[in-house]
Amino acid sequence: MTKIGFRAPDGISLAAHAVGPEEGAPVLLLGGIGQTRHSWRRTAERIAASGRRAILLDLRGHGESGWSADGGYTLPRLAADITAVIAALGRPAVLVGASLGGKVCLAAAGHEGPAVASALVMIDTVPRTNVAGASEVVSAIRPPPAGFNSPDDAAAELARARGQPLRTGAGEAMRRNMRVDVAGRWHWHWDPALLDRDQGMRVEDALPYLEGAAARLRVPTLVARGALSKVTDDAGVAAFRALVPHARVETVANAGHMLVGDQNDAFAAVLVRFLDDAVQP
Repeated sequence: MTKIGFRAPDGISLAAHAVGPEEGAPVLLLGGIGQTRHSWRRTAERIAASGRRAILLDLRGHGESGWSADGGYTLPRLAADITAVIAALGRPAVLVGASLGGKVCLAAAGHEGPAVASALVMIDTVPRTNVAGASEVVSAIRPPPAGFNSPDDAAAELARARGQPLRTGAGEAMRRNMRVDVAGRWHWHWDPALLDRDQGMRVEDALPYLEGAAARLRVPTLVARGALSKVTDDAGVAAFRALVPHARVETVANAGHMLVGDQNDAFAAVLVRFLDDAVQP
């Protein structure tokens, strides 16, 4: 993988990696709240093997990207960052986003159109997500103010909050999503302002903006949802398809909201099939 970078409209640095042939059709990958670009490594390898160029991006306030000086992380601001990345690439990309990243991709693809997005993939998210399920996810990732003793402790707490068994090596895998302070305490590698402030991302607040984007979508679109997810339900998918009749919906078995982590190979297969149908390498 090659480390690259971009600049947001306000000058903030946006960290990224790229893998795959430089001439390949670009596929931009965005994670959800708390995720960094490293979550996409296995998926990116599958994309690259298909002859395309995968670009793994840290959203502002995440990973090695800069934090907003004013603590603002609204959906329009995040979507503007994506538009700036596409301008730097010099060609539209397939926008692939999980959870929050999916809503950012929807906003960019809908409001900016084919000049920015050649196709759209939303992973376990739609504008009308289940409020109770989304709140449960946010509660699970909300960090203690004092941080954790170690990545192992963080992994154990996250597994407990999600009601899942602790996977072997989970703490070591968590290191790339965390930072350590001068006191030796471990914190998630993202700006706490994302959850500590009202960013206008609550389902009801964001609906006009996101459904307005959905109504304008003209590019090939896929919604990949986890069969066990409490966030994206049948009602939310039906509302989205009413606005985007051409959208394809794929359900991945034995996966929850963290679909890419739960069933990475199955998701990658779904993604590459969609790319083969929708976008040339």
